[in-house]
Amino acid sequence: MNFGEKLFKLRKEKGLSQEALADQLGTTRQAVSKWENNQGYPETEKILQLSQLFGVSTDYLLKAEKLERTADEKGYYVSREMANGFLASEKRVNRFLAWGFLCGALTGIPIILFENQPTMRLVGAAGIGALGVSALIVAMFAEQEQYKVLKEEPLLFDPEVRRTLNDEYKTLKKKAMLIAVPSTILFVLGLLALVFSVRGIFPWSSLSGLIFLGLGLGMFGFVISLGTIEAYEILVKNEQYAARFLFKAKRRIRDKIAKL
Repeated sequence: MNFGEKLFKLRKEKGLSQEALADQLGTTRQAVSKWENNQGYPETEKILQLSQLFGVSTDYLLKAEKLERTADEKGYYVSREMANGFLASEKRVNRFLAWGFLCGALTGIPIILFENQPTMRLVGAAGIGALGVSALIVAMFAEQEQYKVLKEEPLLFDPEVRRTLNDEYKTLKKKAMLIAVPSTILFVLGLLALVFSVRGIFPWSSLSGLIFLGLGLGMFGFVISLGTIEAYEILVKNEQYAARFLFKAKRRIRDKIAKL
């Protein structure tokens, strides 16, 4: 284990966040993050503070060792392979959710196009709606069981895996936002057009089907892009995710049920 790995392990065992450790050392969270990712070393004064805080020698902190991961580490260890599997699973779930919302919005198109053909309106809307419901049902069961624990426990990563995931997250977030922003705008415009049409400000016509298409495409892009960002944030921003009230509440309920 190198210095960054030891610091990460000791901090987790102490139950400290990067921010809390930084406060005790009189430095910044960014500095602690760089140390844990082996992008730099603290000055001698900080090494001595770390030694006293964690009750270890300076030799232990500075001398590279090859140690096995201990069983008392607080958190669920996630390998690169498991992280990849989780991301793939979330992508699959989000894809089905996106198609479900898209089809839900598109049900309005046959209602507009076949205004004078009741049978076609019913068949078209029901068919597209059925596809949407089917996609949502598949999404409910698409998440693989072995990955659910990643949303239920604090996570531990090897520093190299964390660094790689963080780099991927930064790159994908930029790409996802290029989809999320126009998708949100398209959805809002479609929603406004729908409200104005319902109130009679805009007359209904065959072109009104574009309103529902815009709503559907907006929701599709929003779910895909934001779902991608959230999946990565569960991993790379796990400390913030695990600190949420809902996360803690679910853990308490689960622990109480386990004791029954």
